Amino acid sequence: MDRRTLLGIILIALLTTLWALYTSIYYAPRVPLDTVRPQLKGAVPEETVKREAPPTIPERWIEVETDLLRIRLSSYGGTLTHWELRRYKDWQGKPVQLIPIGERELWIAYYDAQGRRVDTRRLPFIPSVASDTVYRVSGNDSLVIRFRYALDSVHSIERWYVFHGGRYDVGVGIDFVTGDGGGVHQRYELIWTGGLKYQEYNSVDESHSASVQISLAGDLETLDAKEFDQAVETQATGRIDWVGLKIKYFAVAILPLPRPAEFTVLARGQSFHAPNGGVVKRYDVTLRPLSRRGGEPHVFQVYGGPLDYDLVKPYELTAMVEFGLRWLVRPIGEYFMLPLLKGIHWLVPNYGIAIIVFAVLMKLLLHPLILPQLRSAQRMQLLAPELQKIREKYKDDLQAQQRELFRLYQEYGINPMSGCLPLLLQLPILYALWAVLNYSIELRQTPFMLWIVDLSVPDRLVTLPFRIPLFGFNYISGLALLMGVAVFLQQRLSVTDPRQRWMVYVFPLLLTLLFSAFPAGLNLYYFTFNVLSIGHQLYLTRFRKKKLTLEDLKRQPKREGWLMRRLREAQALAEEQAERLPPSLARRLKIEQPKPAKQQKKKRR
Repeated sequence: MDRRTLLGIILIALLTTLWALYTSIYYAPRVPLDTVRPQLKGAVPEETVKREAPPTIPERWIEVETDLLRIRLSSYGGTLTHWELRRYKDWQGKPVQLIPIGERELWIAYYDAQGRRVDTRRLPFIPSVASDTVYRVSGNDSLVIRFRYALDSVHSIERWYVFHGGRYDVGVGIDFVTGDGGGVHQRYELIWTGGLKYQEYNSVDESHSASVQISLAGDLETLDAKEFDQAVETQATGRIDWVGLKIKYFAVAILPLPRPAEFTVLARGQSFHAPNGGVVKRYDVTLRPLSRRGGEPHVFQVYGGPLDYDLVKPYELTAMVEFGLRWLVRPIGEYFMLPLLKGIHWLVPNYGIAIIVFAVLMKLLLHPLILPQLRSAQRMQLLAPELQKIREKYKDDLQAQQRELFRLYQEYGINPMSGCLPLLLQLPILYALWAVLNYSIELRQTPFMLWIVDLSVPDRLVTLPFRIPLFGFNYISGLALLMGVAVFLQQRLSVTDPRQRWMVYVFPLLLTLLFSAFPAGLNLYYFTFNVLSIGHQLYLTRFRKKKLTLEDLKRQPKREGWLMRRLREAQALAEEQAERLPPSLARRLKIEQPKPAKQQKKKRR
């Protein structure tokens, strides 16, 4: 396998891996999630007692509006029924609503004297403020709203919420008290059911990001319901830092205060088929305190907002922001690429132009790794006629062909694999780049120009009346098409082997279809990067004043690297083994055996 074929295979494998990770190879039509409300198997134990509210006590509502949130509380269970982000819109243009329709979140289940688990979602709690009223909190102001439910003449459940004007978090408190106001130890669970409501057009892509994460003493555990119609679950016990539910761009995290705190966390998840080829993942999370010192109440900080790195950093929730593989790729994206992109955007307000500038800087930074590839390609291009002569001369003897090719490489000091190592070194960088441009909420619903109205989703230039086989979508991305043209030009400049001419046409077509499912911001970067690479390649091969020749290659100092030394040793071993073969077997296998030294000397005379 020669260098070009190997590079092609490596690149195709890389793109296929990215495609699989992205999972959304097609843009599924809208899934009516409002009608899809699957119940997780085993989410609520059968012995749970659901006490219905007496008809004489109707449900009452309290709405709180801060600078960032609009939250609705229900008197039934003192639960949350609405968590709206005022500054973000879903794909339909409505404010982002994180709580699935019909769900009541942060509800309590406690165990009574008979050991029965009691569901409080239908119990009428008494609020401390007037109901059916909107309370507004802004700036540095805060508001406390309390709920109380009497268990009997002596014991009661008290819970409260603390709202802040300019923050995405809400304080939550839970206490079981006696008639004299003292706290008592009570077994209970704090529960979030149904996961988070999806916000993006493509439910397949949204489901790829939907998961539960548990931070236990600094270690991160992730629950991802990948299998359809098969519930998965996990349990963690110990010093819990936080528990989070996430989708692609938004998250809810429950943080015990002070943290870490001793809890058992149960998480269940399940993946469901949805209409029109969509996918929905739903998760239930249960927090069960292990102890209660001195009868003190339990206090939590609940973050519900965007997965913006700068916003979640004060809460120590940066692990919820996607950057790729944790130990290899993530540091590159988290500490280098994202700050660089944000720094450019600080100078250039338009994110589309910022991505173009970002591509130029990355081209310069990757120059030390890219230059050996370009030089190797240029040398192989110069040597192409000589390589073709050897292939034609020894087309019936592959061993002799390989021997002569190796000797030609040695004569001109060329290592056909010299460009592979720089390419492999670039793979973590490319993966980190893909994660940053794919998951950055800064690009969400950000327009650029012309037909590119959102850099976080594919740009649809042409809509087809049919779905493309194997890929499943019915459109072509404009930026992917431009990138395919750029790749075609690159291939025309670099591919000289007639046996690889098919790559000039097939590879760009494959990339065009593959990248049509990728976000416009990512394709804008790759298109810009490829255009710069074409310019660099044209300069080295056509417009450079002093062009490289075969004579220059001969005069250059020869350095035998580790790989070439191994290839030489392997070639010598193969020739030695060929000498030991019987002549009849060698002729049958079409292997040219080296001639004895006397015959070679006589022939030279």
